[in-house]
Amino acid sequence: MSGRLTVAFLVLVAVSVGAFAAAGWASRTPHVHAARMLQALRDGDTETALGWVDVPAVAASVVEVLEEEWVQARAGDPGRYVASPLVRPLLRGVFGLARGQVQRRVEEELRTLLRRVAEGRPDAPVQLPRWGGFPVSLAAVLWFVDVQWLSPDRVRLSAGPAERPWLRVEMAWRTDRWVVVAADREWVAALVRPRLVRPEASPPGSPEP
Repeated sequence: MSGRLTVAFLVLVAVSVGAFAAAGWASRTPHVHAARMLQALRDGDTETALGWVDVPAVAASVVEVLEEEWVQARAGDPGRYVASPLVRPLLRGVFGLARGQVQRRVEEELRTLLRRVAEGRPDAPVQLPRWGGFPVSLAAVLWFVDVQWLSPDRVRLSAGPAERPWLRVEMAWRTDRWVVVAADREWVAALVRPRLVRPEASPPGSPEP
């Protein structure tokens, strides 16, 4: 083999190895896995999409916020109501009695929500376009989703405007893929807080109107 052919061959090998390494690295990014989940939803494949969601873990993160907001709504602000610190442990105990049932209900709602989105039902919170394949899904994730690294194996994904995101979740690396493992606390709280009646006008223990 001549010198020029040897150099050309070595360059080709280097480029091939680099391309292979880059492809391997890209396949491990949260963007790619989020896009694969999105593509499964656009294909109407709920079960495949659920492979990128740890439903019990996500539900647990939601239930934790629900408990905090529920207690806060009924105990009131400790700075305004003297009895608030005394009432909080009692309210947490009451919520704890129903935590298992609430957890199961949230898990069921999460699966139902993904199924409605995948099937394109009229009551789904979003209607996903069905045209185009995986490149369209990847382009959508790269364009609309912001990724914040929390640690080497955990990220926060936010979709939509920074001040009022449509969705904000956390993903963690699990064996061979990035999996949604939690809903962002502040995002969930902002959704549920307006639905809870806060005792602003009366201290804890006072009859509610």
